[in-house]
Amino acid sequence: MRIIWAMDAFEDNKELNQKMAETLSNLFERTRAEIEPLYLLRENEIVLPTYEVPTWVTDHSRTAESLFREVLEDYNLPFLQEPHVIPHASQSHSGAAEVLSDYALRTKADMIVVGSHGRQGFQRFILGSFAESLLLQSEVPVYVVGAQCTHTTAIKNILFPTEFGDHSKDNFRHVLEFAKMFQAEITLFHAVARPIESLFDLDTRPKVYNYKGKMLTLDQILEHQVEHQTQRAHRWMDWALKEGVPASFRVDTSFQAIDKLILESVDRDGIDLIIMEAQSGPMSAAILGSYTRNIVRAAHCPVYVLTRHFYDHQEDRFADSPAP
Repeated sequence: MRIIWAMDAFEDNKELNQKMAETLSNLFERTRAEIEPLYLLRENEIVLPTYEVPTWVTDHSRTAESLFREVLEDYNLPFLQEPHVIPHASQSHSGAAEVLSDYALRTKADMIVVGSHGRQGFQRFILGSFAESLLLQSEVPVYVVGAQCTHTTAIKNILFPTEFGDHSKDNFRHVLEFAKMFQAEITLFHAVARPIESLFDLDTRPKVYNYKGKMLTLDQILEHQVEHQTQRAHRWMDWALKEGVPASFRVDTSFQAIDKLILESVDRDGIDLIIMEAQSGPMSAAILGSYTRNIVRAAHCPVYVLTRHFYDHQEDRFADSPAP
């Protein structure tokens, strides 16, 4: 297994880097992965004096690599590979994320670990977010450690929000293998989507909704959905059990915002890692929108995102567990 640690080595974010270092220690302990620290060096980012400077110092990449090694010494991670600096000319987060994604794909990385500052409001508008740009660009999964993250060591319980569809089934294989590596259990989570607006709204009768071509009340829709998704969840739990992974499930019918429900589950259910997917459907279509951004910024545990590009070109990097 190969992991890239995309680190902002020279910004004053030592607390966030320490959280990533703890996360990487746990990943290495379980996977014995090759972990390469990487820094994206923008042109003209390092300003050097023009007098009495050794010739080699004028090579910005070599200078950055030397400084990068000094920074890494603070984190006591002897298992890291040699740090790598990639110079690039892009002035945007999107361009830098594309450079990193291309490098990760070219070097057959299985995962990119990156930190997210969790900036809000005007500050985020001005500075943007490299992590969020990477979620849009990357062709390998992205493991995000946010500023609010407090669970950075053992992974014992993984939350997997899902629609139980065929696309999700493909990604669940990946989730199962990840859980087996960490000897973790999985909590499956499904939020029932609110139906379209009522076609009939009479004072004397309950609202009636168009649900899959039938006119049903909200209670009837919920009953159908809970029964249907519970059956699917049990099949997936049986699948997980055959793979030696304990699993449980919860179907939510509150119609609350998905990001709010997921964040509440992290604290209530003792979740150590959220694994999210980018696919079609009402819940996973939001993965690259505000829901995922809110979760990455506010979650008290890391968020592992199986990006859309990863799914489109999926070659399961762990194993090929059979589906039920």
